[in-house]
Amino acid sequence: MGDLQRQELEKTPFRWMMHMEEALKISIALILELVSRWNIQTSNFRIREHLVPFSLFDVCVVLGLDTSGQEVSIDDCTPGLVNELFGREDIIIDKIVLKLDEEENVHNYVRLYILFLLAVIYFPRTSRTISSFSFILLDNLESLHLWNWGKAVHSYLV
Repeated sequence: MGDLQRQELEKTPFRWMMHMEEALKISIALILELVSRWNIQTSNFRIREHLVPFSLFDVCVVLGLDTSGQEVSIDDCTPGLVNELFGREDIIIDKIVLKLDEEENVHNYVRLYILFLLAVIYFPRTSRTISSFSFILLDNLESLHLWNWGKAVHSYLV
């Protein structure tokens, strides 16, 4: 990633991800334990006799996202500029990585980078293909801060 791409990413709500110096180390055993303790009715984790909430604030602190803004509808499948970068090809995570290596347009690079973050970190799915996403949200990079990404991630996870 070059200086111009970094400068543009610094202007987005996802800027803190650039400051990660190494890959996330995720304990699968811990994740499985937490999932087994999740209480769907109360949206809490049961730890012994206690219910431990998993709040919007928790998501925002851990992921560096804001708690304000307009509601984000990530699944409305509205195409945008990102779709044009792939033509008729399916948008697959591996192809996003390849396109990041090739992309010369700074704004398109930032769109691809954020799409990768959204698909892998914020809204992970078992499929490597990204088909149901409101791609148009990435068209205007300057308006990304208007959306409540923290609430969207929390709602998706809970």
